[in-house]
Amino acid sequence: MTSTLPLKGIRVIELCWVWSGPLLGQFLADLGAEVIKVEWFKRYDLYRTRGVERMAGKYPESIRREMSHSFHGLNRNKIGLAMDLKDPKHKDGLIDLVAQSDLIIENFTSGTLDRLGLGYENLSDANKAVVLLSLSGFGASSRLSQMRAYGLVLSALSGMEASILDPKDAEFIGSPTFVASDPNAATYGLFAAISAIIEARKTGFGSHVEISQLEAVAHVAEAKDKELKKFAETLGLKTTFDQGNQDMIPCLDGKYICVAWPENISEQEKKHICNEIANMRREETQKLIDNFKIKVVNIVEQSSEIGAGASAKGTLIPTVHPVTGPEDIVAAPWWIDGQRAPLRKAAPTLGEGNDYVLGTLLKWSQEERTEISLFDLEKRFASKK
Repeated sequence: MTSTLPLKGIRVIELCWVWSGPLLGQFLADLGAEVIKVEWFKRYDLYRTRGVERMAGKYPESIRREMSHSFHGLNRNKIGLAMDLKDPKHKDGLIDLVAQSDLIIENFTSGTLDRLGLGYENLSDANKAVVLLSLSGFGASSRLSQMRAYGLVLSALSGMEASILDPKDAEFIGSPTFVASDPNAATYGLFAAISAIIEARKTGFGSHVEISQLEAVAHVAEAKDKELKKFAETLGLKTTFDQGNQDMIPCLDGKYICVAWPENISEQEKKHICNEIANMRREETQKLIDNFKIKVVNIVEQSSEIGAGASAKGTLIPTVHPVTGPEDIVAAPWWIDGQRAPLRKAAPTLGEGNDYVLGTLLKWSQEERTEISLFDLEKRFASKK
């Protein structure tokens, strides 16, 4: 492996919470960028308590907010900074940090940074080459821009949910848990962020890149969703949608075939074919497939070899969190020169990087830094009264 990771030397300010933004930040951190995650004691990332909601009252909040495995899995390799974006002094400090950074990522509701006085114009005044990447639910120009963007809502609006079928009988089932919008937006955001940074380094000028999570997941749904095609056509839009991978159908021998249904096939015929294939070995299905002119997209083995559960060696890597101790988390998906991108540090505790960011980078005094620590202590004490 090369001595340095490809994004080493890139500094990122992460103003994000929940999933899409933190996942993008983790992608960048895994590839070597210095990612500074900004939170505040009164408004920290909601994922800090995901999965440990029932622990409220059983542990001090300063401990409970560090216990979530979901948070740990999305925030490794980052530096934690506690700053109140509504406090004028802290806001000035963030602007000073922008002057030393390459990229800011945020996934607030459209317009939030502008209302805080931290819109792109303000950030660009501090650093002409800085890139601001916004991951909003619907995009700033959408009539839904101020609507709360929950993942399942975005998946449903995109048409993605309509493509989830029962592999046994091809009935539409949707999904109460499948959310495609967040990871898709993070993936699109990664390419956009790196491209914008390259352009900024060539020209000396940054840009404001916006990604609509709804559009990102609709882009993925486009190639496979017949219902989305129909919806687009009702709006008078011409499309080049194809059927794509429609169903993974289990065979008698434990293998699967992944098919693309022809346009003229009926739901009844789909059910018949699924039932027939379920009683055949994989090699016996060819004649049936040919008769109905079905395209076989892929062949996969029994489920013990499918998915993250039966992962390649090294997919789960051990780490030690300073509060919760040893745990295994899913490793970065990138391999560089034959070696996996390393885990450099566990997810940050809230504000653990304040001395480095405020002291080393921004030159705040010890007294100024102590004020922030005292705020957290006062908040904890007040909660016990």
